[in-house]
Amino acid sequence: MQVLRVLATPRWVGWTLLAICAVVVCGGMAWWQLIRAESDTGTLLNAGYALQWPLFGVFFAALWWRMLRSEARILGEIQDGTLPDDEPVPAPWSPPDPADLGPFTPRPAGVEPGAGQGRPARVRATDDYNAMLADLNRRDRDDEPREPSP
Repeated sequence: MQVLRVLATPRWVGWTLLAICAVVVCGGMAWWQLIRAESDTGTLLNAGYALQWPLFGVFFAALWWRMLRSEARILGEIQDGTLPDDEPVPAPWSPPDPADLGPFTPRPAGVEPGAGQGRPARVRATDDYNAMLADLNRRDRDDEPREPSP
């Protein structure tokens, strides 16, 4: 009974008409491919398509039926009040409160303005970690063997 109640809604009338049109088009395409396969210029590929199009039509019909049964089941559970309690109901979305976000820092400390706008981030040399990395980089360049010039 729930299926008929769902099927009578305007939305499902539209879905039903769309599914019927899809099945009819798939049947027409299968017939056309069968006629084409039997013609003088027909190939085995046309015969394969003649078998494939009805499968598409069955897919559309099965999808329509499954969606209809699923929605009818959910509607019945809502009306009976038997929805499972263990399913969490998502809270409606609301923008975060700016007070909960904490202090806003426009960029990490030590990064120069304009970083990330087509330029690499440059960090001030006063930072100990970055100074250590620069020193390691300099040592690596000094340790590399150089090719003799001709």
